Amino acid sequence: MTGTLDLAAQRPTPSAQKRINFPSAGAAVRLIAVAALLALALSTPGFLSRVSLIALANAISLVGCVALAMTFLTIGGNVMSFSIAATTSVAGMVFMATLGYGLPLAIGSSLLAGMIISGAQGVVIGTLRANPLIVSLAAYALLIGGTQLIAGPKIEPANLDFQIFKGRLYGVPVSFVIFAGLAVLGQLVLTFTRVGHELLLVGSNSKAAEAAGIHVARITLFAYVMAGAFAAVGGILVASRFGAADMQTARGFEYTAIAAVLIGGSSIAGGRGSLIQTFVGMATIAVINALTLLQGFSMEVQKLTIGLAVLAVIIIQGFGRK
Repeated sequence: MTGTLDLAAQRPTPSAQKRINFPSAGAAVRLIAVAALLALALSTPGFLSRVSLIALANAISLVGCVALAMTFLTIGGNVMSFSIAATTSVAGMVFMATLGYGLPLAIGSSLLAGMIISGAQGVVIGTLRANPLIVSLAAYALLIGGTQLIAGPKIEPANLDFQIFKGRLYGVPVSFVIFAGLAVLGQLVLTFTRVGHELLLVGSNSKAAEAAGIHVARITLFAYVMAGAFAAVGGILVASRFGAADMQTARGFEYTAIAAVLIGGSSIAGGRGSLIQTFVGMATIAVINALTLLQGFSMEVQKLTIGLAVLAVIIIQGFGRK
């Protein structure tokens, strides 16, 4: 009799069964969607050409660095930042402004600028518990207005050292190699470091994490500093691609970045996701854009398709939380 009661107690209720099975169902839906997209890509004439693949790699790398930056914020429970693209643009302008002093100093100055700008927002959000979206909107306005007042509308490079980022490594664009390296580096930090594990815990439940002894403000600052560094790398690549820098070079990157994060499978509620998933999400968006272009569809169809994909992911995640 006791054994029967134990088995009955261990048997999940119907609602529990739905909670257990739905995440795997969501993963299956994403897997089917990726497989269908891959099949469509392979059947599209010209998609596998060398020119098309190089263009695809270049398209992934620029916005991809910003998407990786956004991943740290989303995983940490801060959804997204409206100022991340502006941070990217400012970092690119700093890179071009300091290029006359040598490439290493220009790279270091750009990274430092990105970390300071984003880190300052992390301090306000983590210490004062301010709304991250409102803080990012304020930061966006300050960056757009302040940078143009101080530096002017556009900065030209003092030399051509930035050309190294426009080259290729064994036929692969250097920018794509950097983007892939950042994804691996960031994932190693999330997977194998204590601060990476704490970031996931804070994103899952900040109050529970604080009760467990985790310094939430410090972890929030870490997420924003990492995001600023990754966004700055994106700024360097964007400025190098165009050969100049202004506050419009990365305009709109934040929307594509959050789309890549969500399509990759990171939870909009925080606490779950990875940079490798964002890498896949960014690749998915680039493939969709390339396919619609090769099929002769307009830019509006591209945006509509990506919007529907993001909406589907949000619905799947919503059912999963229920």
